Amino acid sequence: MKLAILSDIHSNLEALESVLKDIKRIAIDDIISLGDNVGYGADPEKVIQTIRKENIESVLGNHELACLEEDHLITFNKRAKKALLINKKLLSHESLEYISNLNLFIICHNCRFVHGLPPESATKYITYETKENLIQIMKNIPEQIAFIGHTHHLRLYEYCNGEVKIKDIEKNKLSLDKNSSYIVNTGSVGQPRNKGIKAEYVIWDSAERTIEPRYVTYNNKKAAKKIIKAGIPKIYSERVEKGNIFAAV
Repeated sequence: MKLAILSDIHSNLEALESVLKDIKRIAIDDIISLGDNVGYGADPEKVIQTIRKENIESVLGNHELACLEEDHLITFNKRAKKALLINKKLLSHESLEYISNLNLFIICHNCRFVHGLPPESATKYITYETKENLIQIMKNIPEQIAFIGHTHHLRLYEYCNGEVKIKDIEKNKLSLDKNSSYIVNTGSVGQPRNKGIKAEYVIWDSAERTIEPRYVTYNNKKAAKKIIKAGIPKIYSERVEKGNIFAAV
């Protein structure tokens, strides 16, 4: 079984379309999205339509949650809030209804899929957890492998014998030990924050027990110009065009 796991598309249609073309060149059995399909970018409606057309199952991200709940929207900083309010206006009633029916987590293919932090948080950042907390979280996840997004970083968390090891996922396939459990942070399709400009996603091969990071070139300049045209804060255009420049939010 080969799974393509996408996260944090953030209304970047050009990135999503290029990733889907890359996926179609590989024998993939299923595609899962880890949420934050909207926000920051200029094409939330077309991204949602594409996800639905391609039958990509998705969990609820914190940006989807903020589309639904004012109490969560007010926790966003000024620029992220403005971007999301513009995104919400661009979404059809049908797409908002689709978002309202997303679940906080999915369990399929013997794996757990959640946006922020297992077992089911769309809002918590794994990077804010102490190693002691991570040990408790990973001890209590029923599945051996959980996939998360939210941080926009490619990273692997391995739990074995009461210890958590953390390593960045770079360009090579990683083999997973049958005796360990894992949280795989899958990066971002639409707004990567590793100083690169390529769209990121991962492939999980359950037969080979490997995680393969994929980096896909797309028309980022076009996506960046559309963000400016939509009136979305310039920082999100700059990140798409130039890579990670400023803070993590």
